[in-house]
Amino acid sequence: MILYEGLHKIPAPFSATTVAIGTFDGVHVGHQAIIRTAVENAHTHDRPALVFTFDRHPAELLRPTEAPPYITTPNQRNRLIEQLGVDILVIAHFDTALANLSHEEFVDRILVGLCGAKAIVEGRDFCFGKGRAGNLAYLLGVQARYGFEVHAVDPVIVNGVPASSTRARECLRSGEIAEAEAVLGHPFWLEGRVVPGQRLGRKLGYPTANLEPTYRQVVPADGIYAVWVSQDGGLWPGVCSIGERPTIEGAGRAIEVYLFDFEGDLYDRILEVRFVQRLRGEERFDSLEALQSQMACDVAAARQVLMGMSNPSSAS
Repeated sequence: MILYEGLHKIPAPFSATTVAIGTFDGVHVGHQAIIRTAVENAHTHDRPALVFTFDRHPAELLRPTEAPPYITTPNQRNRLIEQLGVDILVIAHFDTALANLSHEEFVDRILVGLCGAKAIVEGRDFCFGKGRAGNLAYLLGVQARYGFEVHAVDPVIVNGVPASSTRARECLRSGEIAEAEAVLGHPFWLEGRVVPGQRLGRKLGYPTANLEPTYRQVVPADGIYAVWVSQDGGLWPGVCSIGERPTIEGAGRAIEVYLFDFEGDLYDRILEVRFVQRLRGEERFDSLEALQSQMACDVAAARQVLMGMSNPSSAS
């Protein structure tokens, strides 16, 4: 896959492509249906499949207080898109100039003039251009003028409800990991850098890595989780704790990961944590001994969950 990060990086307009357009945060099963449709169409007509997306959610510029957290980091999103067989990925910088481009200009100058769209694939509710004035009806109305086909992909229904990035975030925020994975069609990986902590886990016999998210990703509900941890090409089973750590006064909020049977220094390393199952909610214990005993139970429970996975996938 050829990646262009910024419209200015494209050396010359493409002559003929099939374009899938969208924000594609999470690359959930609905997004996958759009991209696969574009790839199939492109291959049928012997031309490249091009995905057109943005470097940030438009709400970050237009409605910053309402901008949702991301499900995937940019690198994770790019890898997921590449795995679907896309030939070209164009990531436009969503700035004021692009936001103020009318829907007519967007189609004329970008989709047709720059990307060479001979077919456009999108979800039925996707809108584009200033004020979100461009939509499926507009594309259908101008397809004869520009000579492209328009393919609208219906929502993908998961357990009776349309798949969406909003729904995936809601599932993660409520700790419903299996439902989130069903919506996404792939595991959720939280990326973070290991930062110095208070070494409380070490004192209790379970040295943990304190994670500081490297990107503005959604964080699952507070609680204890069985997880897989990807680090420097290796994959480790473990337990992740998210919350305020109420048993220890003044401990504060943290995301901590304990890797089973791991020896080594993780400080300043980047970890990707795959959440597999929420074991329990966060609790306050009467003593450190009671907390330590529960931690032993959590580790045993996580081992049992993770041992049942015959082929855990690596980070997407």
